[in-house]
Amino acid sequence: MVEELKTIEVGFTDYIAARQKEFDWFRQGKEQGFEAGLQQGLEQGLERGAYEKALETAKAMLSLGLPLDQIQLCTSLPLDVVLSLTK
Repeated sequence: MVEELKTIEVGFTDYIAARQKEFDWFRQGKEQGFEAGLQQGLEQGLERGAYEKALETAKAMLSLGLPLDQIQLCTSLPLDVVLSLTK
């Protein structure tokens, strides 16, 4: 029974050490710009959403038969992207 308890104690000690290491990684990430990474990800997501919305708007404008140069001007999409939507 003593040997079994020693095994459990060693396992528990290893578990605590692993959890401490995870906590240290988390703390280091936070100190080294974790929040900056989140902010950057948010900004990239917003940019991607704006691009997707511009594509959606361009498709709607194309379905109305508006000239390509007007669509490009209104959506700020490159003309080659607008042209690719016509295919």
